[in-house]
Amino acid sequence: MPETTSKLLHRLRSRESGEAFLNQKWAAPTCARILREMLEQAGMSVPQWIAGADISKSYGYQILRGERAPGRDILLRTALALQLSLKETQRLLAVGGCGALYPKVRRDAAVIFALNQKMTLLETEELLSSLPERSLFGKET
Repeated sequence: MPETTSKLLHRLRSRESGEAFLNQKWAAPTCARILREMLEQAGMSVPQWIAGADISKSYGYQILRGERAPGRDILLRTALALQLSLKETQRLLAVGGCGALYPKVRRDAAVIFALNQKMTLLETEELLSSLPERSLFGKET
C-alpha cells in the first residue's frame, strides 16, 4: 500500500530519509492505474463502470490500458458513476491532467453539489439542463 501524503511529508522533513526518498525510483501515478484502483475500491467491474459512465466499450478499455487519455467530462461521469467524494474526484482530475472543479464556476459548482448529494449521472444531467449549463456529454470547449 502506498504511503499517505502526511507520511511522505514527514519523511521529507528529515535530511536522511528525505534524500533516500528522493533517490528512489519514481513511478508517477497514471490515470489508468488510479482509475483501476478506484474501480476496485468501489467494487465495480469494468463493464459496470463503462455502462455507468456511459462510454463506449472500446474507449473504456483503451483508457484502462493507458492508450487513451480521458477528457474532463469522462472523468466527471466516472466520478458520478463511482460515487466518488469531491476529494477523490479532484485527485482523479489531477492525475488525468484535467482542471480541478472550481466552485466559482457555476457548472463546476453544480457538479460539486451533485457529488456531495451522491446524485446519479442522470440526475446530474437534469440539474445541468435546468440551470442551463453544458451537458457532461457535450463537446468540451
